[in-house]
Amino acid sequence: MSGARSPRSEDQFLCSICLDVFTDPVSTPCGHNYCKICITHHWHVNVPYKCPMCKKAFKKRPELQVKTFISEMVAEFRREAQQKPVKNLEGRMCRQHDKLLELFCKTDQMCVCMLCSVLEHRTHEFKIEELKQSVRISKEGAAREKAAGVQVFTALKESVERGLIQLIKEIEEQQETTEQQAEGFITELEQEISELRKRSTEVEQLSHSEDHLHLLQSFSSLKAAAPTKDGTEVRVCPSYEGTWQQEVSDQH
Repeated sequence: MSGARSPRSEDQFLCSICLDVFTDPVSTPCGHNYCKICITHHWHVNVPYKCPMCKKAFKKRPELQVKTFISEMVAEFRREAQQKPVKNLEGRMCRQHDKLLELFCKTDQMCVCMLCSVLEHRTHEFKIEELKQSVRISKEGAAREKAAGVQVFTALKESVERGLIQLIKEIEEQQETTEQQAEGFITELEQEISELRKRSTEVEQLSHSEDHLHLLQSFSSLKAAAPTKDGTEVRVCPSYEGTWQQEVSDQH
């Protein structure tokens, strides 16, 4: 004959840190059970590592063992609790404010409601405050890291923009110089072409002259004319290769 099923007590499933029913229960090497988040946070803010119940110390942070069996029992307990009326509800309510006792005041070592925490116990220390402090520290660290990253990349962006402006300026100045040189060469060549055409016309006229003395005198003056520029030596092909690489190198 099977034995009678013993009723489960809520005390069997309470975490001694948060004083609430286990959430993701784990076990320490010394055999005590806690919520995973509770014992993890406890060892995050308390060094050396000790078991909150038996005070056994560990040289390094212990490995936590997941308690699947306890998790199943907690789940069953929660289902049973939902299916029957809550007993001793008065013991879980704040007599002064008629609110559920949700917080534990570490200063007075007693459970209080949310109104108590902002009224009579507003200057006291609560277990929840440690977790909130960790969150605040994490947020502040994230904000500092984000601000530093923004500052670095903003400076980098400004440096790149300055380099781009300088690069465009140098290329435009080089192109302007090239155009001015080309215009000078073109003007000189046009003048020489005009002079050559003029001399060609004079030679054509002299070729029809019958005054040989005048022909000899005019030929001597034409022969003494200034030499023309060799257009094959003129080059207007500037090289922009390596301009942007040099600018990037200068930025570093």
